[in-house]
Amino acid sequence: MKETILNFQYQYSKLFNLGLNRKKFEIIKTEDKLFAMNTSKNTFIALLFTFFASGHLFSGLIVGATSTDKLGADFYLIFFLLFVVGLIGFRQFLWLVNGRQEMTIENGTLTLIKKGTFLTKPNSYSFDKVENIRQAFDEDNLSLFDKIQKNISVNRKVIFGHIYGQVLFNYNQQTVNFFCDLDKEERLKLIDEMNKQK
Repeated sequence: MKETILNFQYQYSKLFNLGLNRKKFEIIKTEDKLFAMNTSKNTFIALLFTFFASGHLFSGLIVGATSTDKLGADFYLIFFLLFVVGLIGFRQFLWLVNGRQEMTIENGTLTLIKKGTFLTKPNSYSFDKVENIRQAFDEDNLSLFDKIQKNISVNRKVIFGHIYGQVLFNYNQQTVNFFCDLDKEERLKLIDEMNKQK
């Protein structure tokens, strides 16, 4: 009975991760360069949340234009705060519908770049110092309860962050994660190709 309930919850938790299918993953290897690209993960919940948060960009303008009363300092403070929330929401919405992350290993440097939204910057790492390239998790070894937790946490991470990281490496005492929405075969292929660059 407990297993049946957990299985039902697991199937239900998959609903949290339904979204637009725009998944694309590719690896291009040349003599002196490894390039990999992965599109952003989205869910319908995250798309709706960020779309409505983006509306705050215009809410103050609408209120200001239609108000017949004199607007005080409190209006401008709230307008500014809502504008910032709207800007953050719009940035995240663009990432969900258009974002991609690119990884390049060339001339001893690993570079991670996010494209498809604004206010992003590339991160570069000396590839000699990159250690322990690995999967963040192996779904084959997760219990049913852990799979439920993972499905729910992925939706939260997609709403509030760009990358929830399925591939990890250690760099200068820190863990760096990148790429999302990869299946196990894609993760293992990427890790193998990265290790061949060492």
